[in-house]
Amino acid sequence: MEIGNFKMHRRARMAFQQLEADEQARVRERLMSLGDTPAAQWPSALARRLPGEQPLYLVRVDDSWRLFVGTDDGQPPEVLDIVRQEMLDFYAQADVKAGA
Repeated sequence: MEIGNFKMHRRARMAFQQLEADEQARVRERLMSLGDTPAAQWPSALARRLPGEQPLYLVRVDDSWRLFVGTDDGQPPEVLDIVRQEMLDFYAQADVKAGA
C-alpha cells in the first residue's frame, strides 16, 4: 500500500485500516501535502526530526494522530507507524516518573 510518494510499513497499514474514514482522509491529506517536499524541508509545525542516526520524523496529522516516518537517501519515505498523541503523552509521563 502506498499513499502518494509514501510507502506504508505493515504495522502502519494495519493501524490505518482501523481508523475511521475521516481519520484515514486526514492521514492521506497530510501525506499528500508533504509528498513532493524533501523531508529536510518539511515545515517544523508539521514534522519534527527525532534524535538518532536514522532519519526518523514525527509528523502531526491533527490534534489526535501522529505518524512515524522513516526516510533513507534515494528511497521513498515510509510511514512506520500511526499512533495517538495521548499514547505518546502517556509514555513521556511514564518516562519522567521512572527517572524521578
